Amino acid sequence: MSTSKPKVLITGVSGYIGSYVCKIFLEHGGFDVRGTVRDKSNESKIAPLRIGYGDELFARLELVNADLMNEDSIMAAAEGCDYIVHTASPVCDISKVFENEDEIIKPAVDGTLAIMKAARKNKAKKVVITSSIAAVSGEYVTSDKLFTEEDWTDITKEGLATYHKSKTLAEKAAWDFVAELPNDEKIPLVTINPGIVLGPNVSTGSSESLDFCKNLMLGKWPMYPSQKVGFVDVRDVSKAHLEGLLRDEANDKRFILCAESPELVEFVRPLEAKFGKDYPVRAKEMPKFMPMVMRLWNPEMAELYKAWGKGVLCDGSRAAEILGIEYIGLEKCMVEMADSMIATGCIEDKRTTKGA
Repeated sequence: MSTSKPKVLITGVSGYIGSYVCKIFLEHGGFDVRGTVRDKSNESKIAPLRIGYGDELFARLELVNADLMNEDSIMAAAEGCDYIVHTASPVCDISKVFENEDEIIKPAVDGTLAIMKAARKNKAKKVVITSSIAAVSGEYVTSDKLFTEEDWTDITKEGLATYHKSKTLAEKAAWDFVAELPNDEKIPLVTINPGIVLGPNVSTGSSESLDFCKNLMLGKWPMYPSQKVGFVDVRDVSKAHLEGLLRDEANDKRFILCAESPELVEFVRPLEAKFGKDYPVRAKEMPKFMPMVMRLWNPEMAELYKAWGKGVLCDGSRAAEILGIEYIGLEKCMVEMADSMIATGCIEDKRTTKGA
């Protein structure tokens, strides 16, 4: 590798978002890229990167082992790096309240603090962190409020999912760390806060995003309630990380990434149009009378009825204005996601006309 290029450390490159972030940095060509994984000898995690990147790009990637719960491993991984992009985060059910919340919160917060300490030690020029809309809006469902980067999730809210707490506390830990540094040691910080991230995959590991598309394709849900979901394509998320690092005007800012907030059934329509002949994917809307009646004895239906027609609405305009993001639309995002999941074996290829 050329020593003339600045070196960027990207954590969690075997993950759904991290693998694409790493790809766009490699394609940019202006950096020596070092990526962390838990175990670089685990071929099931590394092979999808080799295939997804191609031999030429993969050969430019330096892989090192690191663990969010092992600060020494983070310090070692970051040694000599000019920039750090932190995408690694514990994978979990995003709607669940865990009995032992520390199993999710502790690695998220401690891993982020380890990254910030490593950045300080190496005099890093900037840190970019993958946060989430979960750190902005929590699980608050409304048809009125438009969330912006000024909003923060209230972690004291009763019943708040552990994932939302972990993303909020981890992001706040990073901002607090920078705030407490002496002025002559300040590190420019950028956080990326996407809605649900969809689009083509490189990695094939566990992912809420991949599970969502797979469940749609396999018809897990027979019908879809009226509920709005803010989404963004993984390619836009990756570009935001790169541009956030490259652009000085991004320094010390949060960036919500949200292309639009369609109703759930709208995610299904392009999939049914292209794959409905070979897969049980059906864009069937749930009638409102169903939760209206069933709420009388079913608590889940009561919550569904209360949230009918609503959703978390977020303003993604700052990323468009400052980072130059031109959001990919829903149809392209969903169709190309399903295509890539079939190509990588995440969804069984049942197409009667292969490559259709």
